[in-house]
Amino acid sequence: MMAKRIGYDGNPPEFREARDIAGKGKRKSELGPQNIRVDRIEWLLAHKRIDLPQHAAGRKLQHDSELAQIGSYATLTEVKGGSGTNRLPDLKCDAIARVNAARAHVGGKGVGWRILELVVIENISLEKAAATMRIHARGALPALQGALDALAAHYRLA
Repeated sequence: MMAKRIGYDGNPPEFREARDIAGKGKRKSELGPQNIRVDRIEWLLAHKRIDLPQHAAGRKLQHDSELAQIGSYATLTEVKGGSGTNRLPDLKCDAIARVNAARAHVGGKGVGWRILELVVIENISLEKAAATMRIHARGALPALQGALDALAAHYRLA
């Protein structure tokens, strides 16, 4: 068995120039190349397996999921002259509500939501997600694309 190279999990980094989000000049070419192997949905977009609305829907779900999982260690303290209110529980509750609404729209008991959880939220490869779900590997990408389409429709991105 061949030993994995130091610095990554056996898959060499794959670089591309940073995308200009919606042509708004938010990313300059001076930022240099971006490793697209860090994130599954970024890799899928770079290899034209998903389109921009699907990518944006996946990003939005990732963001809401991360906010919904914020632990109690991140609290706001009262600042002199400030209101001193802790808005963290409100942010977390709102994010949980958005994730639950997305789950309900995609269908929380079907293949669609499970593949979104594995690939988009947990950052697992399509092949490993298919094995975990016990579906054929060729069916994983169409299932993910369909779930991302439903999610993009829910977020009104498509």
